[in-house]
Amino acid sequence: MSKSDKHAESSAKKYGGKATDYIEIHELMDSSKSSWGDNRHRVIFHTTLGCYYIQKVFGIDFGEIEKLRKKYNLPEKFIDEVVQLVKHNRNQGVHIKNSDGKKIHVRDIAEQHILEDFRMKFIPTLSDFLSNMKLLPWMNNAMSSIQSNEFINDNKVKQINIKINKD
Repeated sequence: MSKSDKHAESSAKKYGGKATDYIEIHELMDSSKSSWGDNRHRVIFHTTLGCYYIQKVFGIDFGEIEKLRKKYNLPEKFIDEVVQLVKHNRNQGVHIKNSDGKKIHVRDIAEQHILEDFRMKFIPTLSDFLSNMKLLPWMNNAMSSIQSNEFINDNKVKQINIKINKD
């Protein structure tokens, strides 16, 4: 696969619905291509950690929404409108509100964290990291032969220990 729309079509075929139901997820997963052109971009979201963050960004607790709907005797359409609000906030929301009622830009918080980790000197780019990473054959769509020891961990996630055979 290559483009996000193709991945979205594949998701629709597997899970049902329309490709547009899945495009946001695949767009975010491949967004790192915008700053790194080869397959090393996958270090961001094409990992078990990346799957976790994708879940945190896109996951919705429909049970909690349903509890609120029933608690306040709201119409069934309420859930659809809340989901649309969540999607809107994912795309447009940039602030949090702290306990003092003050709006704080989320990027300012993230940048502060990174600056503290780098002794207040700089914020590295994706290029700073990836330009120092060697592109190995398994990163390039597993184009070389791979021996793997596969197992399932406690979280039911397939883990693969990779040993690359130089061809």
